[in-house]
Amino acid sequence: RVFVCLFYFCMFLSPIRLMTSTQNHQKQILGRIGTIISQKLTENLKPVKLEVIDESYKHAGHSGNPGGNGETHFKVEIVSEEFIGQPLVKRHRLVYNILDQEIKEGVHALSIVAKTPEESQKL
Repeated sequence: RVFVCLFYFCMFLSPIRLMTSTQNHQKQILGRIGTIISQKLTENLKPVKLEVIDESYKHAGHSGNPGGNGETHFKVEIVSEEFIGQPLVKRHRLVYNILDQEIKEGVHALSIVAKTPEESQKL
């Protein structure tokens, strides 16, 4: 019962979602690189919301993912108070600096949506 409750909290109630998109639009748990991305952003930016989405399947066969089986293309949607007063370019630089090692080791593309809590409340 404890496991089920913990799983339910992590998957549905927690503001930090470790997910990957698939071709049939189902959600699945992230792989190793996606999990590292989530951990680093959580540790450094203390987000109120974080969603890391592995979109590598969309780029199978392209130069950044020639075999189609790597974790190479990610979308990050993050809401953090650390972005207050920061222009968009600085927010993106901050995320890129945090994930510098992963980018050097094979993350080919990183799409970033970085907002403050106030901005995330606007439609």
